[in-house]
Amino acid sequence: MSPAPADQVNAKELAGRAATITRSLGLRQLPRLLEAGALEGTHVEAQLRFGTFEDRVTVEVRLEGGLVLTCQRCLKPCECAIDEQAQLVVVPNDADDAPGGFEPLIGEAERVSLEELIEEQALLALPLVPMHAAGERCSTAKTGARGRPEKAAAGEDEKQTPFANLRELLEKGER
Repeated sequence: MSPAPADQVNAKELAGRAATITRSLGLRQLPRLLEAGALEGTHVEAQLRFGTFEDRVTVEVRLEGGLVLTCQRCLKPCECAIDEQAQLVVVPNDADDAPGGFEPLIGEAERVSLEELIEEQALLALPLVPMHAAGERCSTAKTGARGRPEKAAAGEDEKQTPFANLRELLEKGER
């Protein structure tokens, strides 16, 4: 019998002791985050508290850290802070119901992968549209009040609008 991977734990045993485990993970240990677009500098601090509820194993997960992603405004790296918390209950298959207030964690209570659990919660914390924080400026766009791009100064190129005269062209075609 081969030994269990280092990140796999017996959650049932840990729940019986009401144990708490902390982990600090970098991008190298989170390959699915890398596939989702995370960049170098991504780090996640996790705290996992094991317990029981109605004779079921529970895990309270708290994540803090920073996900370095590509800003969708300027396409430069930006750090998106995460501070997430989840209440999970271990269920053997997806047909089992989780009690109210808990999200299901499908798997065996005797073999829970900490890295996969942390990575799954970090993926759920990804912002829909990564952008620099409100106080930060994107590096390519000059923004004025209310975060809108400023109008080009005299002498700078005007903004191109390729469909500006489309209505005129369509009207000429109807004649």
